[in-house]
Amino acid sequence: MDVNILKKQGEIMLRDIKYVTDEKGKRQEVILPFQIWKDVTDELEALREKHQILTGLQQSCRDVKRQKKGDVEEQSLEGFLNEL
Repeated sequence: MDVNILKKQGEIMLRDIKYVTDEKGKRQEVILPFQIWKDVTDELEALREKHQILTGLQQSCRDVKRQKKGDVEEQSLEGFLNEL
């Protein structure tokens, strides 16, 4: 779900969300329609995947810098492909 869809659903989401409260009125649980839950969890999974890719790119950049400094040996393309 992209941000625009989330904004469009914003009004619906606020209206459809229900809260379970304790005796003091403090929110303890949230009840929401399944489709909203699915949209949110799908977006979370997409963000996790993006984070994993970005983390890998950051590590690759650090590795290249270390290779340029001579701290680690450069890896051949064949060696790289064998690690996949």
